[in-house]
Amino acid sequence: MIKFVLKLMTKLMAIALFLEIFSSSNSFAVTSELKEAFKDQVYVDPETHKRLPLYQYGYNDREHSFAENVKTIGVVYGLTWFFYPIVQPKVFHGAGGVKEYQHNLGKLVFDQDEPFWNDFVHPLSGSQLYLLYRANGYDRLSAFEMTFVSSALFELTVEIFTEPASVQDLYQTPVLGTVLGYGIENASMYLLNSGNTIGKLLGHALNPATLFPFYEGRTLIIPKYNEEDKGAMIRMEMSY
Repeated sequence: MIKFVLKLMTKLMAIALFLEIFSSSNSFAVTSELKEAFKDQVYVDPETHKRLPLYQYGYNDREHSFAENVKTIGVVYGLTWFFYPIVQPKVFHGAGGVKEYQHNLGKLVFDQDEPFWNDFVHPLSGSQLYLLYRANGYDRLSAFEMTFVSSALFELTVEIFTEPASVQDLYQTPVLGTVLGYGIENASMYLLNSGNTIGKLLGHALNPATLFPFYEGRTLIIPKYNEEDKGAMIRMEMSY
């Protein structure tokens, strides 16, 4: 589990970095288009001479159907099966494998992992699961429930290729992960909406789910200055 989490997080950070570069270049193109389209109408604060950020980040909580929940959990579950043999190649080449899977299936034990792994690494992976579901429009309680299900499916049916399911992991990953995820959520939203590039980069690094296309909480802001009444108008569009 330790190697799986570390390797998976490394791959996710690499993907996040690629998406950030792509997002930055795409945002630059969009910004350039907006500047050209609204160069005579964009409102600039006369005191600070600053424009509003192009995007406002947050979360758009909505209802999900049972079918959508099953589909989303299925996708996440499928990804764990896809990535597990990649980050744990020895499992399918000698160590572990089908015999180990059959031996561990249905077993539930108290593992002897060091507190660092049970109290930090597992909650960290749980926090990213929580943030993944939050980005997909789930409210905090629903995101916790979905994290619990996904974590249990991995623990009981995937990780047993290498070791029996762990009692600590079954509750610490989703419970402590949600607590940690809530903190990361607030910190990342503050950084993403801070109005500076470094803050945005740190916000995306903490919360990579905000870089993926399924993230539902990014709002496009187009400030426009009305010459007739000397007032300002802001058009806001949700970007999915």
